Amino acid sequence: METGVIPTYPGKKIHGLFFNVLEKANAETSKKLHQNFNNKAFTVSSFLGKKVDEPVSIMKNKRYYIRLTFLDEKIFNLFTITMFKNKIFKKEIYIENIKFSILRVIFDEEQSKWAGVLSIDELLSKKDYSNKIKLKFYTPTLFRVGDKHLRYPDAKKIYTGLLNKFNKYSEYKFNESIKEEFSNIKIINKRIRKKRVFINNFYLEGFVGDVEFEISRGNNELLKIVNILSEFSFYAGVGYKTTMGMGQVRREHKECIAI
Repeated sequence: METGVIPTYPGKKIHGLFFNVLEKANAETSKKLHQNFNNKAFTVSSFLGKKVDEPVSIMKNKRYYIRLTFLDEKIFNLFTITMFKNKIFKKEIYIENIKFSILRVIFDEEQSKWAGVLSIDELLSKKDYSNKIKLKFYTPTLFRVGDKHLRYPDAKKIYTGLLNKFNKYSEYKFNESIKEEFSNIKIINKRIRKKRVFINNFYLEGFVGDVEFEISRGNNELLKIVNILSEFSFYAGVGYKTTMGMGQVRREHKECIAI
């Protein structure tokens, strides 16, 4: 690995890495995915544990972690097999023209709280539905509304986006009419702050922090779907530019420890 500085938001650079790897694995799949503008089947992070709103200094012989999630098994297989080959044959990867060596590819959540594999069947089999749900937003989250950006939490936009992505990639589909019920989800507590990132020649600003939602106990279908989508958010991301590291989120349970 080399020493260097990534002056702008790393999420965009890691997005570039993803497509470089995927193109080498299967150029046609990479092209089709790049042309799909809505609800893409992957997300990337920035460098885990590093600030997103300032340049990142890369030091030689120090470990750095990035995270990618996949909602499509074919894309998952193409990408991870290529990464394992790069690791085995000691082939470096590049982020912002800085050379990195691949040391580990982690899937097990016991090795990292940012790792995990969850099938749709496992997701739908969960029965511990709570009427209060807390989501922690780790990277700036915002929503595209026409040519404007909404930079504060909105329950209907959060769960509508998650449902759209769930229905696109799951064999099991939720009834789209439930979207009207998302207006009944209340935000009962939030501890958020604004944070912006610099992407080339412009800034994007969103919110980070904790948001707690409440769902009426009398609406069992809404309760079920919101709980499932809240777990799904860990893999799907929330809002705008999730393929560039924005909207990284996870559901917080009492046993969860924040970074």
